[in-house]
Amino acid sequence: MNKKLVAVAVAASLALPMVSAHAVDVADKKLEVYGKLHLNLGKYDEAGSTNDNWRLSSFASRLGFKGNVKLDDGLTGTYKMETEVAIESGTTTFAGRNTYVGLKGNFGEVRLGRHDSPLKMAQGKFDQFGDTTGDLKHAGSQDGENRNTNAITYLGKFDKLAVNVQLIPGEGNGTTAGQGLADDSSIAVSYKAGPVYVAVAQDTHDKKKGTETAMTRLVATYKVSGMQFGLLSQSGVEKSTTSDKKEDWLGLSFNVKMGSKNKLKAQYITVEDKAVSQTKGTQTSIGFDHKLGKKGTMYAMYNTFKQTGGTTTDNKSVSVGYILKF
Repeated sequence: MNKKLVAVAVAASLALPMVSAHAVDVADKKLEVYGKLHLNLGKYDEAGSTNDNWRLSSFASRLGFKGNVKLDDGLTGTYKMETEVAIESGTTTFAGRNTYVGLKGNFGEVRLGRHDSPLKMAQGKFDQFGDTTGDLKHAGSQDGENRNTNAITYLGKFDKLAVNVQLIPGEGNGTTAGQGLADDSSIAVSYKAGPVYVAVAQDTHDKKKGTETAMTRLVATYKVSGMQFGLLSQSGVEKSTTSDKKEDWLGLSFNVKMGSKNKLKAQYITVEDKAVSQTKGTQTSIGFDHKLGKKGTMYAMYNTFKQTGGTTTDNKSVSVGYILKF
């Protein structure tokens, strides 16, 4: 795509009148420009490393465009383009996050393009430290937190039950990748009723090459008296290469509201792999959030990650962060 054209499009979108939560109606179309800016300042201590330092980091800051278009026969066309922006350095990858065109109706919604896997989505609100150093994806190498390209994604909701399916064609020659419509797939079924949320999901990879691998995830959260308790269990391999070793995960999360603006939260995850040297990693995070209205949050957190067996790791960090949504 012509870089000048992209720049003009982004500038034009930012110049739109900021009314109705950045929504602009043009005939039957509705375009929403939105974003999230997240900066974190932290002190990092990595044992056995020279990387002990202060860091100013952008965690998944983003700029997005989304909307819908009314079509015939009760259908709605949907679209989204989301770009991650490293606001501390000014670098960006255009449309590197969820970016798709979709079709929505009584049957649910089908999205074509780059999209989070149903297994990733199945975590719901378990992860109390998403997009920080305490994000569950940092606890091990087989984390399952994938955003897949060339994906055909179906999202269906049936009362309290949701079924999400993703198929990924291999687009290969049978040697470097498979040739089928669903060489990779991800399926998740979730149930939400009041304070209870339960989900089970499985990713299956590279069916056509004879090196099939899989990962299974089970998640449950429960809310009571201003508190939330979470459990995550998963096992398997998230990629199709034979060098990847199976990992078993167990995670616990917790948060408690302290008044209308404050929240105390904690998370603990252990990961064991099946390599010859068998490593065990433990990630522990404790944090405090303070809301600045609906669009702003300030927080402080402490995070540790320790690993034994193979390469020994002992990392610690203390940080403060600021999140602004628009």
